Amino acid sequence: MATSNVLQRISLAKEYLETVSAAGFRLIDLNMVEPFNTENKADYPQNIVFEKDDQIYAIRSDWTRSILNYKNAYHLDQDNFGYYGPMIRNHESSYQAGVELVEPSPEQMAKTIELHLDFVERMSERPFNIIVVNNEDLLDMYIEKFAFSQEIKAYVVEKNLSALANILGRDHYFYKLMTLPVSQQYELVNQDFGDTKAMEVVHLLQERLANRPTKIVLDLSFRSPQAYYNGFYFQAFLENNAKPVFSGGQYASGWFGIGLNLSKGGFL
Repeated sequence: MATSNVLQRISLAKEYLETVSAAGFRLIDLNMVEPFNTENKADYPQNIVFEKDDQIYAIRSDWTRSILNYKNAYHLDQDNFGYYGPMIRNHESSYQAGVELVEPSPEQMAKTIELHLDFVERMSERPFNIIVVNNEDLLDMYIEKFAFSQEIKAYVVEKNLSALANILGRDHYFYKLMTLPVSQQYELVNQDFGDTKAMEVVHLLQERLANRPTKIVLDLSFRSPQAYYNGFYFQAFLENNAKPVFSGGQYASGWFGIGLNLSKGGFL
């Protein structure tokens, strides 16, 4: 990596940690190597594991799991954590910064997302173009409402509209909803389930970002690459960026996390 990229990454990390610390997050720095519990193997799908002195260890592949282990091991009362450091995933190293919140309110989640939007826009001097959002519960509510089988859920996730048409028919309300451009799904989903908890964070984001050019798009077929998210989740895209600059969501009984990739000099 070029010297300029190294310095840029370190500078961004310093600015980020100062930003989240000022917002009340406790900064932590954890060892990349931690004891590995075979009973929780499913929670470590991408870890590199090795044995030393009759103890199995794992190299960190995800900050979320490491912070959960840290909090549980030391019974900490602190609910908000900020971090920065390396991890190994798919046998490649990367540097990630982020925050983890324990059972935050919808207001805290929306505020934390806005904090990250402000930070990235300030450092990059570029506006965010779009935030794609979804909540795992919304699709489940449609499945319950129409007494669908789980097969329907799989087709939605796969974006298999032809299969949906074959099973439901092209006149079915849900098929018509799924064939709408994602920019138009929000209005109908809001009519159906706007008063539920699954939409709370989305509504708050709409309110907090009302004066920004950033568009919030609800996409029922959107699935995060992190399989452990089980509620609200999102990805945020800077203008002219094909990949999300940061992303996050709810997991593990109400925890909420946001991760920002600062590898290769970060997002600038």
